[in-house]
Amino acid sequence: MKKRYLALLCAIGITLALVTMTGVYLKFIVLLPLGLGQDEYAVALPFRLLTDEGLRYALRLAQTPTEPPTSAPTVAPTTAPTTPPTTEPTAAPTTEPTTAPTMEPTAAPTTEPTTAPTTESTTEETLTPTAPPTQPPVTGETWRFIDPEIDFAALGKGDAWFDDVLFVGDSRVVGFRDYARTGGAEYFCNVGLTVFQVMGGTQCGDRGFEAQSLKTLLTNRRYGKVIISLGINECGYPLSTFLSAYGELVEMVQTLQPGAKIILQGILGVTRNYAGSRSYFYPENLHRFNEGIQGFVGGNIYYIDPNTLFSDPDGYLYTAVTGDGCHPTGKYYRMWADWISYAIAQQGI
Repeated sequence: MKKRYLALLCAIGITLALVTMTGVYLKFIVLLPLGLGQDEYAVALPFRLLTDEGLRYALRLAQTPTEPPTSAPTVAPTTAPTTPPTTEPTAAPTTEPTTAPTMEPTAAPTTEPTTAPTTESTTEETLTPTAPPTQPPVTGETWRFIDPEIDFAALGKGDAWFDDVLFVGDSRVVGFRDYARTGGAEYFCNVGLTVFQVMGGTQCGDRGFEAQSLKTLLTNRRYGKVIISLGINECGYPLSTFLSAYGELVEMVQTLQPGAKIILQGILGVTRNYAGSRSYFYPENLHRFNEGIQGFVGGNIYYIDPNTLFSDPDGYLYTAVTGDGCHPTGKYYRMWADWISYAIAQQGI
């Protein structure tokens, strides 16, 4: 009996050693040279690669790099039928504080988007945080970067414009779904969702459709407008890898929804304290990513930037609109939705 236990312990030890060695190889020989896997534990990597389609997709892109598109895809638009649907909220990413904060929190948040690596790629430029503003922090409703007198709801397209809209995005889009559901819009979203997961086949569901991949959804349903809001969870990846996947996403939407207008939403920043020492959250880095997203604009593809609404002149999210430093609180999602309606009206979309 003792020999059996000893044999079992030896087998377990050998298995753990093999898994660890495999993980070390994957982390230091395969992933790190490509700017991936900085925040992964080596022992977990073999299992992550088996279960995380997003990480596998990012690895394939990084191993076979291609030049990101310099111009928008050229699929000719046609008339787009509309689809009126609806959805049941499944998660509340943020809770609304009883009073809006007006100062930065005294301690950096301990959480961050679920899939972003925690260190900048070794091939990316080193960034330093923007110097703190010299002016005292603003309070109340004067925080708005653009004219606070603008009535977004009155000057926008109205909720009916969203009846044939599909939102594609991460936890911030989950906030839209739960706090500012507009018109008959549908939502393909999840907390921590990345463009790599979307293109890798991750499934999401909503009121009007069962859990399925975005490719399947776009094949079986028709939308007049598709709003893509992704990037905060990917901002620690190499920019070229992100843009390659993002370009494939845009091209897929154009191919499967040739009559739809595609609206690319810039990556909203985070508060100064939330960014902390993580350079991939600095406004300078997010600006680089947003410039890359704007490179796809043309034809039926448009760009809007929520930082003009919710970020200070340095590019950091105003603390008055967030409880956790990353996500707006409930009432500000309604304002964000009205602003989208206003922003697209200004572009004649």
